[in-house]
Amino acid sequence: MTHSLLVEEVLTRPQEISWLPWAVQYFFFIGIAACAALFTCVLQWRKSDSAKLENLTLLIALTCAITAPLALTADLHQTARFWHFYAYPTPWSWMPWGALFLPLFTAFLGLWFLALQLKRFTKKSYRATKWLALASALTAAGLLLYTGREVSIVQARPIWFSYTFPVAMFLSAFHTFFALLIVSLRGEPALQRKLALWQLWTLGGLAFVVVFWVNGDTLSGVAIRDWLTVSASARHYAAGWAVLWFISLGLGGVALFQPLTMPLRILQALSAMALCWLMRWTLLIQVQTVPKFNAQFNPYTLPAGTDGWLAILGTFGLWIALLIIIRETVNGFARRMQHG
Repeated sequence: MTHSLLVEEVLTRPQEISWLPWAVQYFFFIGIAACAALFTCVLQWRKSDSAKLENLTLLIALTCAITAPLALTADLHQTARFWHFYAYPTPWSWMPWGALFLPLFTAFLGLWFLALQLKRFTKKSYRATKWLALASALTAAGLLLYTGREVSIVQARPIWFSYTFPVAMFLSAFHTFFALLIVSLRGEPALQRKLALWQLWTLGGLAFVVVFWVNGDTLSGVAIRDWLTVSASARHYAAGWAVLWFISLGLGGVALFQPLTMPLRILQALSAMALCWLMRWTLLIQVQTVPKFNAQFNPYTLPAGTDGWLAILGTFGLWIALLIIIRETVNGFARRMQHG
């Protein structure tokens, strides 16, 4: 009696990721810009006397809002086809809504910033400023909703498929915005303590949302736990989240009791930015390496060119350049007005 051995092989082919690091840069900067716009709108409508804080928050919002869409267009692969969003509208999709909100948001922010500078130079208030602030806040809310839902609606990626995804992105961006404000303010310890308290509240909310998300019985929660079980790199990224979260929490706690020195404020801002960025990198890039249609993980190596390190460093460099250019231009006009 003979026995035949049947051997079956499953051949799989690694799949390339569709979203490149440019997308991470977009999500990072647009989140901070939208949170800054919401915060500054509250300052405007509460008739806050802190003109310095309002100008500073608008500077952060405007520079991030200019940087973000440039990164987004680079990620579209066929950038020249962006006009299709307007020529062939598909309102049942989230992408065309982003194409509507993004230019409106940047335009409203720019007009609002110009109105504040005119008020600074002419000492006159403009009624339209409040409505520009409200329009900026509404489009900011639309952007936060759009950027969250265009990802969390994808059921083919179970880790993304959760309403907690946009909430976590929002809270991580807001806590980073507060850290950027703290490092930018000088000689105002009371305001720094208040900002540190708000940062701690957002960090606490972020931790609650992430724990709730990971431990939930949803499709997304189960997928995250499975990913952490089988992937050592996923556990490494999770450890990075925890370390950066504790650093931000510790520095924020110290800031409640005594003003931080400049090196510590810089460390606080860098740790907050690193946490915000690493969350987006993990969820947007590394999740794409998880098997979707095939039976193996899809390896991804960050290249050195324009789709890799150069894209990341260049986008941050552009943001810093915009901060310097806009601030020095405004200060230059102020000096000219002061000296006649």
